[in-house]
Amino acid sequence: MLAATVQHKYTGEQITFIKTAKDTDGKHLLIEVTLPSNGEGPPLHCHDEFVEEFTILEGALTVTVGDKDHILSRGQSIIAEKGIPHTFNNRHAEDVRFQVKLTPPSQFEESVRIHYGLMGDGLTNEQGVPKNIFYLALILKLQNTLIAGKSLTVQRALFSAFVSVGTWLNMYQALEKYTGQKIRI
Repeated sequence: MLAATVQHKYTGEQITFIKTAKDTDGKHLLIEVTLPSNGEGPPLHCHDEFVEEFTILEGALTVTVGDKDHILSRGQSIIAEKGIPHTFNNRHAEDVRFQVKLTPPSQFEESVRIHYGLMGDGLTNEQGVPKNIFYLALILKLQNTLIAGKSLTVQRALFSAFVSVGTWLNMYQALEKYTGQKIRI
């Protein structure tokens, strides 16, 4: 059985899977995130397959959507629509706890489990970036993450090419220990 909570080895961020795609018949994924004080989230990015809704449970979180920063506190929510660049961070002195609902769920859970598993096994650099480019491409493709400010078309093509080669080389079977199931690509 997979752990409900995973932790980022370098930032201390914790993600708890509250409702998985399996629990919701593929409608959405609900996670709870704890981000330590002065914790950084991912770089500015977008998704074109799902919408993210952030809801603050405790503390304060700065969420950037488009080119605007929003400081949210307990009970407040914000939505990052498909294709809109966004990120988050905790620029405050205390930890923040928040939920993120991804609709539909894409393969975000699998990507996080693979990413955090690689960190736990020492297969990333000190920023948590996988050392193996084929693993990085798979994670970004599974979670439908595209870096803002770079050509989305080029990113999609590169991720697909790397994942195709990685699949052909049978590189991804070893990652199934993190997901507990065959990785669907």
